[in-house]
Amino acid sequence: MTIENPADYWGDLWTAGRRYSPLTEPETELLDEHAGPGRGRLALDIGCGDGALARHLAGLGYQVTGLDCTPAAPALAEPTDGPVQYRCVNFEAPQPLPLPQRAFALITARLVFAFIKDKPAFLDRVRSLLDFGGVFWVVTPMAERLPPDRASTGITSAEEELLTRLWAHARSIDVGSLRYYALRAWGDASIEKRGC
Repeated sequence: MTIENPADYWGDLWTAGRRYSPLTEPETELLDEHAGPGRGRLALDIGCGDGALARHLAGLGYQVTGLDCTPAAPALAEPTDGPVQYRCVNFEAPQPLPLPQRAFALITARLVFAFIKDKPAFLDRVRSLLDFGGVFWVVTPMAERLPPDRASTGITSAEEELLTRLWAHARSIDVGSLRYYALRAWGDASIEKRGC
């Protein structure tokens, strides 16, 4: 799905009270298994929305920066005891990101990848921000599993190939209608899929 002005589009929806798939226990368990404890390491949550995932990561011990293209979503974020900073940033913008850190142990993109205009450039930017041994965690529906009127909110098999092909290790797990990816830039090259 191509959105010409993401900040306006998503900002209007968040302001109107629209909410999206909440985090589930199976999802957080999978994420915890692949991300591990934070121990003060840095995490970046792209498309953080109302901050639910960022707060979960802070609870695991990560220092989290949540990015969203509209200020409307992070403005709804609940306070957290953990170290979470929210920034209104268009991750797809060509200029350098206004981030003080450049090496993240974990980068997440939950329900975001289908809406990215230039997916190769997006993935290049993610890889440039990952620390050695870091994990890129992606959550997305698959277009072919969605009703035709919602297929554009998921990714196609060709987009899945693009997402997974340049990583040394790519693991995908299906839970319900969503597919979860744990992608690592370093290590033994392998692709593993499993359903839950």
